[in-house]
Amino acid sequence: MDIQNPVLRRYEDNLNVCGLGVIILSAWDILKIVMEILTETREFVSELFEKYEELGRGAVTAGIVVGYAIVFVGLVLVFLVHLYIGRNASRAAKRQPYKKGYYVWTIILLIFAVIGLFSYTRSFRDTENIDTTIVSLIVELTNIYILGNVVVYTRKIRAFDRAQTQE
Repeated sequence: MDIQNPVLRRYEDNLNVCGLGVIILSAWDILKIVMEILTETREFVSELFEKYEELGRGAVTAGIVVGYAIVFVGLVLVFLVHLYIGRNASRAAKRQPYKKGYYVWTIILLIFAVIGLFSYTRSFRDTENIDTTIVSLIVELTNIYILGNVVVYTRKIRAFDRAQTQE
């Protein structure tokens, strides 16, 4: 870390904090997925049991267990992507060895997060749960802000490094 330059130090500190923020907000993404699955699958599972009664409860139950196992693996992958981004952003900020692919994954997550904002349009129609929707939207916007800052500060640090090597 270059102590001589306060601007670079501020960029690195911000990137480090945003890297940790990505890891912490991975809990939100996982919780959001779990909540959506739990609210949507209750009716789906009851319809499965009614529709495929001739297969037997064991076969339907096995299918549901396999489905939940696949979802669990997906949740672990979501966490691992956030962990990968956060750890490597923090390492980059501390000038430790890091993998440069975190930048690309950050952009991918940022795109998905922005696209995911459109899912809140139908939630605002449900005035009974408007408070929950607003809180969810605020957390989602915070997630987008942190991912955006990882992109911005990574670019600023890289530009600063390129300028230093050219001198």
